[in-house]
Amino acid sequence: MKKERRDIEMSISSFSDIAFLLIIFFILATTLVQVTGVINEIPAGEQSESEKDLESPTIQLDNGKIMFNEKQIDMRELRKQLAELKLPEKTENERVVLLEASGNVTYQSYFDVMASISAAGGVTAILQEEEE
Repeated sequence: MKKERRDIEMSISSFSDIAFLLIIFFILATTLVQVTGVINEIPAGEQSESEKDLESPTIQLDNGKIMFNEKQIDMRELRKQLAELKLPEKTENERVVLLEASGNVTYQSYFDVMASISAAGGVTAILQEEEE
């Protein structure tokens, strides 16, 4: 007895439909985010004799606390204090705001402070402790 062979055909028309649906899904599910950032002018590390006489405002970040000129404030108050300094009207050397971070500081709070300084027209100078 001979077995009869049948030609088995697979329908591939549904594969193109699935591929089309996947393409549409990925197009709709993709989020396009415009990256935002802050442009900062970082001053040179050396000071001349005339620059050493200038008293620059200092911001210290330490374990979630923000200190502006030795006084603890919140982010809203920091923005207000920086706006009151009228930094865009000053010379480049007078626009320098010192930023010092110690302890456990999150990147977000560090970024928020730098963005606030930049938005107020200031130039960020980052202080770093020297390791001995």
